[in-house]
Amino acid sequence: MASSNTAELGETFGVLAHPYRRYVLYYLRKHSGAVAIDTLTAMLTNELDGPSATAGTETPEHIEVALHHTHLPKLADAGLITAVQDGQSIELVGMNGHAQFIDDSARIDGYALPAAGD
Repeated sequence: MASSNTAELGETFGVLAHPYRRYVLYYLRKHSGAVAIDTLTAMLTNELDGPSATAGTETPEHIEVALHHTHLPKLADAGLITAVQDGQSIELVGMNGHAQFIDDSARIDGYALPAAGD
């Protein structure tokens, strides 16, 4: 029987498994407050040639649909983000024990982390 710590670890790895979700978390950590989903889509589109590159060329439309239907709901279910009242923006609401893994993933993916106290 798995302990609750093992279950939490599995959830963390599940959340961080896809580069879109990792990038959203990195971006939200660096930019306080609400961020428009359109902004995240544009940033991901530009980033696909960089450290978080995934196989193949993905259009902004593909990325936006994937964010809306898969990746943002998974982050919300994990208690990491919430939708802002306008429904077109999200914000980081907590790390829920994921902070160290997110920071480690950011370093592996080649992203700069916010400075301590940011």
